[in-house]
Amino acid sequence: MDNILKNKIYSSTLGMKIKEKVPRLPEWTYFFALFMYLLSQFAQGTLAIKRLIPMFLPYWIQMFVALIIVLKIITFDEYYLKDWFILLFLGIVLWQSGMNTGELNLFYYYIAIIGAKNIDFKKILRFFLVTISSLLILTFIITKLRIIPGLVFNRGDGALRYALGTVYPSDLSARCFYLMITYALLRDYKLKLPEYIGLISITIWAYVVTDTKVDLILMVFFLLIAIFYKQTITLLEKITSIGIAIILGSAVSFMILMTYFYNPSNHFMKLVDHALSGRFYFSHIAFEKYNVTFLGQYIPQNGFGGNTSRVFNYFYIDCSYIRILMMLGAFVFLLVVGYLLYLSHMFISKKYYSLEITLILIAISSLIDQHMWEISYNIIFLATFATLNSFKHSSKSLSI
Repeated sequence: MDNILKNKIYSSTLGMKIKEKVPRLPEWTYFFALFMYLLSQFAQGTLAIKRLIPMFLPYWIQMFVALIIVLKIITFDEYYLKDWFILLFLGIVLWQSGMNTGELNLFYYYIAIIGAKNIDFKKILRFFLVTISSLLILTFIITKLRIIPGLVFNRGDGALRYALGTVYPSDLSARCFYLMITYALLRDYKLKLPEYIGLISITIWAYVVTDTKVDLILMVFFLLIAIFYKQTITLLEKITSIGIAIILGSAVSFMILMTYFYNPSNHFMKLVDHALSGRFYFSHIAFEKYNVTFLGQYIPQNGFGGNTSRVFNYFYIDCSYIRILMMLGAFVFLLVVGYLLYLSHMFISKKYYSLEITLILIAISSLIDQHMWEISYNIIFLATFATLNSFKHSSKSLSI
């Protein structure tokens, strides 16, 4: 029985016949579904929701997209039987966890990850950049035309923060950051002077418009890595995948422990919390009000995003890791951390250094933002089963 599960490959006979006649149909199907997925989730992060688009529509679209991708997987993809059982089990776990918390982002992203099997990841990156950039520009235009409102926020120190049609300035800034690192990944971090000038200009523009300091730090850090790309690769080779796992694991543990034991009377904690715009404080409230569950729970939150009136009793969990732990449960949290470590090990061992650097940047960003499992921000996880041959590192590829 074990040998049957390990060696038996399941594939649809009908699907194989269709692929012989229309070889690119699986790819076309996936990109159609991906476009609808990106469009629906992007819309949820803008003020077009409720004003131009009914709130329920993106959820129905994402369910439809999941169905299309599942059909693509069953019809065209090949997996060992044991892999089918594992994928099905994980899908059931993520579905149940998502239903418990009332948020299915991770479940839908999981389906998109599986569906990306044998799709060229460079094509996915290019498609993502064109789609999200176009949607962002369109959002700016309809905001300028006053079709949807452009919210302006004030920190209290006189600095104005503009959302430009998105739900909150920090979301706009984060989107700029993710677009920048996606572009660099598409170019394998082999950037030329005009590209550096463009990326620096975006960094300055994003900070002036949104006044988001943590994203500014991330963008500057990214630019330094891009400039010193060869030295970064040398450092990664010295640290090895084990060292990277220890560093990332320590960072996540530090964030969770600092949040759990946060005490405003502690000067150091309060200083770090202030630098992170109160992330320790509000996440600490989550630990005070709720217990960590096995498979997730619903946690009502009240954030500034999208609100045109004054917000009372503000409470929002920004850190992606703490959101997963508190909302999706301890089991899913361990799955996610294990998955990140697996992906990092795969990228390092196969010398996909540009992918590894991008993953590290996203892992760091996820310490302070909630966008890890929002596909309209972060596309990196689709690399899991996609075709990655063009990312193979060689010393020749870095020669000047």
